[in-house]
Amino acid sequence: MAKKNIKDYLDALVDKEGLRTEVTLTLTDDTLYKIIAALLAAGVGIVVIAHLLKNMFPNKQLAENNELLREIKEGLKG
Repeated sequence: MAKKNIKDYLDALVDKEGLRTEVTLTLTDDTLYKIIAALLAAGVGIVVIAHLLKNMFPNKQLAENNELLREIKEGLKG
């Protein structure tokens, strides 16, 4: 592999007309499949983590409200 120095990088960025601003990206089918798989896995991971956190740390206010509702129902029955 050939070594590149700073002059080579600068020559690639600057030409006779000035600073180059055109960027070309080439994506192969394999690269696109990897990007899609990574985004899909990230989405699934976020959903799974959110679900686990919701179940591991229950909402205390909801539990208190359910307890109060249960007490009110028992008071109305009696």
